[in-house]
Amino acid sequence: MKYIRRHIFSLLSLLLIAVLSLMPAQEFPQTDIQFADKWAHWVMYGFLTLVMGIDYVLRGEYLRAKASAHRKEEQVHKEKGTAIWQFLVIFIVASVYGGLMELGQAYLTTSRHGDWLDVLANSFGALCAFILLLIFLLSTSQQHSSYRK
Repeated sequence: MKYIRRHIFSLLSLLLIAVLSLMPAQEFPQTDIQFADKWAHWVMYGFLTLVMGIDYVLRGEYLRAKASAHRKEEQVHKEKGTAIWQFLVIFIVASVYGGLMELGQAYLTTSRHGDWLDVLANSFGALCAFILLLIFLLSTSQQHSSYRK
């Protein structure tokens, strides 16, 4: 139960994407916007990656690691490296989840079909969010080092 409370926003985002991905195609409004479906995938998986990254930061692990201003610079670099790896894992999880949802559309629904371009849009949205998370990490690291001087 503690795990669910700690990751509630990530889990709700995963659930929302699963519901939207597996609901009948007729439920969605038709639009004249070119590539609207691909943009929707890009936004959903970018959002998922950001939520999971923010969840990691808000869980306190990254912030707790930065809290002590008197720590050695070596330790700060180690913690930054850990955060980069965590964000990379989040990107991979979001991308794989997007692929699994496309497989679910292909094999678990009758009104939807899997699409490799959707998988690409999912991964590209996750990649853009991963880059934003890295920018956040690097900007907070620079602020941290400027506070120490």
